[in-house]
Amino acid sequence: MRHILTYLLILSACLSIAQEETTSKPPELPRFSVRGNVGIPKIVSSESFRNSFSGVVTGDLSVNTKLFSDFFVGLGYGYTYYKPQKHFRDQFINTSMQSHNAYVKIGFDKFFSARGFATISLNAGYNFNKYEGIKYKNDSLIGKYPTQFNSSFIEPMIGLYFIVDPNFAIGGHLSYNYNFSQFNPTYPGFDKWFDYGRVKNNWNMSMITLGFGFYYGLVRK
Repeated sequence: MRHILTYLLILSACLSIAQEETTSKPPELPRFSVRGNVGIPKIVSSESFRNSFSGVVTGDLSVNTKLFSDFFVGLGYGYTYYKPQKHFRDQFINTSMQSHNAYVKIGFDKFFSARGFATISLNAGYNFNKYEGIKYKNDSLIGKYPTQFNSSFIEPMIGLYFIVDPNFAIGGHLSYNYNFSQFNPTYPGFDKWFDYGRVKNNWNMSMITLGFGFYYGLVRK
């Protein structure tokens, strides 16, 4: 919670400074752009998933083009890495989960001053998830269950960006990634090392991410 408050205070300070620059006309963003983000994901919803993994890092990169006005569309790739929770690591279990995501992005930009703009967008796509370094309770379990799965997802996102160069801006974002799949502890072999009867698994996997990002205009319009 302390890190979230610090993050929000930094963004608020930057926004206050940017709002002082209201006398100049906001620039027009180039038609084509590259946008990227990186952050630390926080697992929410599924109690079973939260008790199994914690997010280490997530990042994405997209290439975008304006459709009309301030609306844009793009194609992107994202990657997320999860590590096992402490009660698994204490048993020398270092199974990781890696997620590769391909998505379509739609969104729009809105200048709040001559030096800064807000971006509201939605990523929607498909992901490939794989467990690495699985430690089985006994050899008879090897090959019994899948070690990977595919799923679709949506991710609404809001960001604030501040121009540091005519074609370049940096800032921060908040996103919520919802995966249309439930966590299955048999896939990483965790069900033999932890009593999942003590935790609920009523919801699909999801995560909230606070992070930083950039905008780079490829062609000046």
